[in-house]
Amino acid sequence: MCCWDFDGPACAVFGGLSNHDVAVELRALFPEALPEGIEQSPDPFDVLEHATQFGDLATRVEERLGQLEIRAVAAAPATPGTTDVLDVLQRRGVSVVIVSNNSEAAVRAYLNTTSLEALVQGVSARTSGELAELKPSPFLLQQAITNIKADAAECVMIGDSTTDIQAAHAAGTAVIAYVNKPGKRDRFTPHKPSAIIEHMTDLLGDESALT
Repeated sequence: MCCWDFDGPACAVFGGLSNHDVAVELRALFPEALPEGIEQSPDPFDVLEHATQFGDLATRVEERLGQLEIRAVAAAPATPGTTDVLDVLQRRGVSVVIVSNNSEAAVRAYLNTTSLEALVQGVSARTSGELAELKPSPFLLQQAITNIKADAAECVMIGDSTTDIQAAHAAGTAVIAYVNKPGKRDRFTPHKPSAIIEHMTDLLGDESALT
């Protein structure tokens, strides 16, 4: 079984609608001034994490983030090589489940509009503002493994962040780190991923890693 991160390995979620613009819209939901670090952050998840201190506001922020993610994926550039790899994995009989901190609705919207639904057997992604369930927690990864009735030791996580690596280690799965930006290799290496790739089609170079 292959557990596949969404933002990065599948597409650049905020490659069309920027994450900075999304963060600005989320900050507008707060009735009071925000700490400087949150006010300046380009990361929508920083804003969402801050919102968890404010009860019902966290629900509104998470719901708005989900709406903006759905808008964003409509213009999200596909990651080169991903469709080819997913097609090969399906022909090999390898199950693929998307495991993502992005909203499940956004992931499914992207899969539907890009006709990738037929190449993916499941989605384990954010459905609420419970940030403790998101990577680096192994929760979503373990949920994916359970739903597909797989063995963690026979699974591999494909991700492009340290949180993906940490979640995989915690879940007891192998992890292949996708280096899609300068500096990531140096950041990933201390976390000891099973392998590091620079292009998604590199996954096809070692059949044993994905079977």
